[in-house]
Amino acid sequence: MTMGEADTLLASRVESSRQLGGNPELAMHGGGNTSVKAVRDGRRVLHVKGSGWDLATMEPQGMPALWLDPLFEVRDGPRLSDTEMVRFLRANLLDQTAPNPSVETLLHAYLPARFIDHGHASAVLALANRPEAEQRETVRTLFGDDIVFLPYVFPGFDLSIAGARAAEAEPQATGMWLAQHGLFTWGDSAEESLSQFHEVVAVCERHLAARGAALMAPTGHEGNTALNALLPHLAEALTGDVFASLHCDARGDDRLVALSGQDGMADAVSRGTVTPDHVIRIKPWPLVLDAGAGLGAVRDAVANFGSAYEQYFRDHETGSETMLDVLPRVVFVPGAGVIGLGRTAAEARINADLAEQNLRVAASAEAMGGYEPLPRAEQFRIEYWELEQAKLRRKKA
Repeated sequence: MTMGEADTLLASRVESSRQLGGNPELAMHGGGNTSVKAVRDGRRVLHVKGSGWDLATMEPQGMPALWLDPLFEVRDGPRLSDTEMVRFLRANLLDQTAPNPSVETLLHAYLPARFIDHGHASAVLALANRPEAEQRETVRTLFGDDIVFLPYVFPGFDLSIAGARAAEAEPQATGMWLAQHGLFTWGDSAEESLSQFHEVVAVCERHLAARGAALMAPTGHEGNTALNALLPHLAEALTGDVFASLHCDARGDDRLVALSGQDGMADAVSRGTVTPDHVIRIKPWPLVLDAGAGLGAVRDAVANFGSAYEQYFRDHETGSETMLDVLPRVVFVPGAGVIGLGRTAAEARINADLAEQNLRVAASAEAMGGYEPLPRAEQFRIEYWELEQAKLRRKKA
């Protein structure tokens, strides 16, 4: 393979990555990752999404290249910590100034296909947040041997090893279903891999609709009178060290009003996020407020949220973690909609998008029999992930 051929493969990977990331129903706000295998200087390389890059705006420099063959040295060896894994991956970069490769790089490396897509599609998540036995049966019924089913495994090194072994045991498969997480698909071309991803999502959408659990489409970015009345109270109660200037993004069109008003929905969305990495942005549960709440009620709710978060930390800490701030990132208002909170308008918009997706997916899963995201202990592990804590320590330093 010539250098030109490798660059052509990378160009097609970048373009299809944008298509995947540009559809929030397939990959939301930087979530998901893609890769392509090629040959440079006579050696196999893996181009994979780099940390900090969004698939929707992908460029070639956002897909750092690693020497592929050395990555197999750790497949059957001792378990690597996440810090050790990142160090190992960086040691095999062709360009040492490139961004850190995705934490799922090793799984991309070990899957034999040339092109690989990974995303957190809403329709997949509505079915992936159900009991494991039910998920396994659903995947078998809908996809037969084409999709490998993988029970939940913590992202990073553990997921890479477990996923590689599961795929090796089913070499005929063209994708992998990750319980409580998302979907991988692969193929010999960018088009084949992305097409397979679209097809799996379409099958899931039809399955949900046939069982009266159709996923509500995303709504417009509009608030309503009830949500807007809460905004000054939230600003008064939350502005301070964490939110030097609080930004809010209210979502409350008629469909969200109806969905948020369904019985038990506040409890459902408070069980956890629809896919693990969202907890890093919006915490495990929202601040729940009644429509029409006054400043005193909002202050009390914020204080109760903080106390509950501190208890959650105490219940799950191992002694090595540094507690994050105890303020909410999402507000859920039954019968009115959701509000994203952020330090900037962009952050508030992202958090509102995630809150809306959480509500839509949870409602669909509830209609299938019950929304069952990761248990709190696993949510804590993600929120206090070694790599995320390292970022926090660097910021404080």
